[in-house]
Amino acid sequence: MKKIFLAWILTLCLLLSAKVNAAKIDWDTAPRFDNFENLVEYLNDCKYALKTTVPVVCVNGFVPDSKKIPELRPIFFLKWTTYTKPGQNLRILYEITNYPGERVAWAYLHRDTSFLNDDEMKLYAAAVDLVNDAKNFSSDPLYRELYIHDRLTGKTVYYNEEPQPRYGRFKTALGVIFDGKANCQGYADAFYMLATMCGLHADKVNGYVKNSSHTWNTVTFGDKSYFVDVTWDDSACKLGNEKYNSYIYFNAPTQVMTNHRWYTAHAPKNLRDTPDKYNFYHAKEYKTSNGKYFGTSFDFVEDALNHIANRIAKQGYKISRVEAPYNEYYFDVNNSLKLLTKNFLLQLGWSGTVTMNIERHGNYMYFTVKAAKK
Repeated sequence: MKKIFLAWILTLCLLLSAKVNAAKIDWDTAPRFDNFENLVEYLNDCKYALKTTVPVVCVNGFVPDSKKIPELRPIFFLKWTTYTKPGQNLRILYEITNYPGERVAWAYLHRDTSFLNDDEMKLYAAAVDLVNDAKNFSSDPLYRELYIHDRLTGKTVYYNEEPQPRYGRFKTALGVIFDGKANCQGYADAFYMLATMCGLHADKVNGYVKNSSHTWNTVTFGDKSYFVDVTWDDSACKLGNEKYNSYIYFNAPTQVMTNHRWYTAHAPKNLRDTPDKYNFYHAKEYKTSNGKYFGTSFDFVEDALNHIANRIAKQGYKISRVEAPYNEYYFDVNNSLKLLTKNFLLQLGWSGTVTMNIERHGNYMYFTVKAAKK
């Protein structure tokens, strides 16, 4: 594995160190830009088209801050060289290195693996197996998305290094699929790769969480886009000594993303504001690959807790996930547990142990409840 990794780094370094002869570039036909917004959008389009060398000309005195571009749009690595002469517009040659997951997704969609290196070919094979599993599991895009979400969280733990190496595997889908450890970039790269290969319209977005830079995903259904943060869903809820996915960031609307900040100019324009049928807690009760169900939403906390009690007592669920409007009194776990056990479970003739976690996001609160009979 170490040899393969070194070979992969060597390949990337060779690509980055390859000098493009500026004299051979037809600068007259290179696209011209006089503002940062349009330049970033163009480079993003080039990234997804797997263009590695991109010449541009800046006009009307426009001088871009190229260091900001990878922050606004997730680009694995961006190198640039400027060419200036008196009386000429600023010329810039950008050299783009894509994430491995993006390259594999492109290869799958275009049925062309000729440009993939050895590591990426192995990633391609592993990704095809996972995608086939998801497709065999269901023809429903929402089923497939949840299948991918759970497979990624099931095989990966969060991992980071400071200072970050430029080409660390943990920052890519390679870390997720082969090493079982990744930072947010790795989670996002793997989700983008698998979701795209499954036929979903997925993308990546950059921003901040708690003043730290962060990368997550978007997915589009119909005319609306939603946020998907696999990193923050993974083992985010602790019940006793065990951790579980929270699913709060599975197709989340903007009203739920209260602790995320994103670059508005470079996020989808059609983001959904409130939860709907594509959100984990508002979807139909589809069954997932490991027997869990989509969560449920209620307009009143009392109804939410009564629902949880019925699922525990009558249907034997060990884990329940429910959304309800924020309520200061019931946000206290002791108050909610008291209502759940004394008012509901005892009346249903059930006895055992119950542990509960409650999170608040904006005007919503989320219950994750684990129950076990005595």
